[in-house]
Amino acid sequence: MTVIKYLLCAVLAYLLGSISTGVLVSRALFHDDVRQHGSGGTGATNMLRTYRLKAALLTFAGDSAKAAAAALLGRSLAGFGGGCVAAVFVVVGHMWPLFFGFRGGKGIACSVGTLAVLYPILLLPLAALWALPVLLTRYISLGSITAALAMTPAVWLWCGRTGQPAALPVLCAACCTLLILWAHRGNIARLAHGQENKL
Repeated sequence: MTVIKYLLCAVLAYLLGSISTGVLVSRALFHDDVRQHGSGGTGATNMLRTYRLKAALLTFAGDSAKAAAAALLGRSLAGFGGGCVAAVFVVVGHMWPLFFGFRGGKGIACSVGTLAVLYPILLLPLAALWALPVLLTRYISLGSITAALAMTPAVWLWCGRTGQPAALPVLCAACCTLLILWAHRGNIARLAHGQENKL
């Protein structure tokens, strides 16, 4: 029964993740498709570069909200473990959205939404780890990569402090980290060659 519940959490979270806020905002406000510009991604960074701050904030809020909803739904269906499973699959849906040609974003705003539900105490330190590289270098991608790398050990430490069994939360956090790093593979290559775009 638990496996079936986890599968249900995964499917529902994937469908929620497949709602691409960036595409909807770009179509509604600009009669355009953000995927035709910049990096081709649907996330807040490409929205910022293409349509500026308001569109980026709307996109970040929408992507965070859908991920938070997925984590809440997963937790209500299958407990904390269900929320962890949902956290992975909402990112999968965001990156490869069923409703928008499997072309999505990179999972940062979604991770913020799931962290807010599952590990709210980790939000501030991870946000600081995102902000510091961005402020020092003006590379948004470097902040995202840094925070993603810190997420899994942060979840492991949280489990140790709270007594929560660590296996599933850490596994799911590691999956999210790997997904985000995969989505940023082009950014990593450009950073290595000094060719990444600055804010």
